[in-house]
Amino acid sequence: MNAARYPPSRLGDELSRRIALVPRNLASFVAALSLALAIPFAGCGDEDEPTSGDPFAEGDVALTVTLDPDGLDGPEEEMTEEVSCEEVSDDAACLAITDLEAGDFDFPPTDQPCTQLFGGPDVATLQGEIDGEDVDAELSRSNGCEIERFDAAVPLLQALFDDYEPGGAIDEPGAG
Repeated sequence: MNAARYPPSRLGDELSRRIALVPRNLASFVAALSLALAIPFAGCGDEDEPTSGDPFAEGDVALTVTLDPDGLDGPEEEMTEEVSCEEVSDDAACLAITDLEAGDFDFPPTDQPCTQLFGGPDVATLQGEIDGEDVDAELSRSNGCEIERFDAAVPLLQALFDDYEPGGAIDEPGAG
């Protein structure tokens, strides 16, 4: 802007007019840019996406689940169940699995502090696949981080093993 072209009385008016145009021009630019970026991707997507609402359409579930509610040193024998879910089912175990992902059983980062809270002698293993992803998890309730991983599996464990209550062996006389 040339100050000689605008006398001081009009300079403020000209600046106000130009500043007022910025939001309109910026909004138009952002809208045009968004549209330009969206058009090339409008037809993109996985052609095999499930459309039936079937949570297992991306990959079946096949798990071997083992539970020892009183731990490896306890008197109770460990229990093992096989779970296979290929489509939507009203089976309680399959319904519990719909809320799980293989990543739910990943170990926490090594620098993550964990409370030293004992949640019970319970141990469980899950081996197999959830939605096509491998799962090989050993779960315990030995500290806060392990309890969090274990708790992700509790709905499945309770669906498979009648009367199972996490940490229940702590309440039993002589347990622990």
